[in-house]
Amino acid sequence: MEDDDFDFNFDDLSDEEKEEIEKQQREEREALENSPIYKKAFEIYETVNALVESLSDDDKEFYQSILLESSMILAPKIAGAFGSDSWLICMQNASIVRYHAEYLLTSTSGLRLFTKAQKEYVQLFRTEMEKFQELFKEWVKTFDKLEKEEYVDEWGLFLRK
Repeated sequence: MEDDDFDFNFDDLSDEEKEEIEKQQREEREALENSPIYKKAFEIYETVNALVESLSDDDKEFYQSILLESSMILAPKIAGAFGSDSWLICMQNASIVRYHAEYLLTSTSGLRLFTKAQKEYVQLFRTEMEKFQELFKEWVKTFDKLEKEEYVDEWGLFLRK
């Protein structure tokens, strides 16, 4: 389908069709917002924010941007996968989530060794990341139900048999 073939004009839809689309969007939004992994992604962000605030000014200067950046990417990428019926897009987003979550999880070692971060905060953060990891594993299993569409991954990373 060419871009010219896709019309974003919904004026020609009946009121019933518009209501059905709105209902479907509302249900999808509620499913996302009630998803354990999506909720946990927001909790991770809050935990990272609190942890960063507890750091000394010198440590905060180094860790703040990298930790907050990784924690902020989790929820939008999860939402993007939720909004897609494409196995490839779900896997791409899951890969990005995994990368940033793994970075956050491994950063606890650096926080313990190289900062004066309070050990309780670092342990809480690590515990939250481990919970997120378990939720992630369950979430990725849901991708198996997606249709095995034909696709070409120009980068050759995701190959389906």
